[in-house]
This record gives sequence, C-alpha cells and structure tokens, in this order.
Amino acid sequence: MIVNLLRRIWHRLMAARDAVVGRNEAQLKRLTRAGRVTMGEHTYGVPIIMSYMLDETKLHVGKYCSLSETAQIMLGGQHPTDTVSQYPFRINWRMPGAGKDGNPVPSEDTYIGNDVIIYQRAFIRSGVKIGDGAVIAGGAIVTKDVPPYAVMGGAPARVLKYRATPEQIEALLEIKWWDWPDEEVKAAVPLLASKDIDGFIAYAREKQGATRHG
Repeated sequence: MIVNLLRRIWHRLMAARDAVVGRNEAQLKRLTRAGRVTMGEHTYGVPIIMSYMLDETKLHVGKYCSLSETAQIMLGGQHPTDTVSQYPFRINWRMPGAGKDGNPVPSEDTYIGNDVIIYQRAFIRSGVKIGDGAVIAGGAIVTKDVPPYAVMGGAPARVLKYRATPEQIEALLEIKWWDWPDEEVKAAVPLLASKDIDGFIAYAREKQGATRHG
C-alpha cells in the first residue's frame, strides 16, 4: 500500500516536472527563433528564461554547459529604483513612450561561458557575464559578473572557491578544449573526466605542439 502511494506521488511529481520542462522548451524555441537566445554545441538543459515586453536583451550560452530546468535567467525587465515610482505605467497602460522612458532599465546581453553548470533554482540577473568553467550553486542569486572557474553560492552570490589554481585557470582558458573537434574531445575524455588538471594541461599542450609542428 505504501509502495503504491509512493509510486503515485512519484508519477505526479514527474508529470509536474514534464509540464514545467514543456513550458520552458516552448519559451526557449520562441526566443531562439526570434534571435534572442543562442546555445552552444553539446549544451543541455532547459532553464526558465524570463523575457519582457519592449526589451530585446539577448542570452548567449557557450558549449558543454549543464543547465537546470528550475534555474531562472532574466532577459531585461529591470525596474528603475531612482524614480519616484518604480511601476511601469506607460507599458501597462499602453501610453506613448512605453519602453523609452527608462522602464525597463536598459540592460546588456547576458553571457554564459563554456563548460558552465547552473544548479537548481539559481537566479541569473540580466546583463551578467558568467566565465568559462564556473559553477552556480543551487539557489544562488547572481547579480554580478562571475570569474572563470569560480564556484558561486549564496544570496547575493559570492565566490566560495575556485575549481583550479590561478595558473591552471590561465592554462585552461588558453587551451579552450571546448573548441576542439568532437573526436579530439572524445579522445581526451579519460583526462577531462578525471581530477588530474595538470595531466590534462600537459596532454593538451603536447597535442597542440604536435599540431603546430605536424
């Protein structure tokens, strides 16, 4: 009896999840067709992308990213805080000058680098730039740019640690393995999926040296 109850709860949870993913996919497809979202190769996951009227802010996502379906990414929609009222009167009441009076506040495009992972319920503010190799922890509220290979958590998010040493990060950003052809990435998987960062850097430099002299 308990097993049947748990099974029913599981099926309901999965049905609710599928409904959310379906809505996210529809929004992603619409924004992609409109040229407002670009996704790099091998990136997977369908986050919640929040877009707004009279705002053409874009989202650029790199390659090999892992995105939670409950992560939220803002595209525009920021209210001014230095006006008498923060309410979007002209937009909601369809008045002349809607979208041209500083509400919403103009925002730069949002950039998510390569090999980035964004966990459940993270929130990414419009205009943020997330560096290559970064980790956004679950529930993090990201309001500022994120350095490459930083692990971010908290509200507002802050750097908890880095995934590698400064020298290793510099080397990885120079190597840019995510730009390699698929077959070369597959050949490097034993190292890419290992904890041996220095071993991978040595492998990549040897490979690039052989390519230059080949």
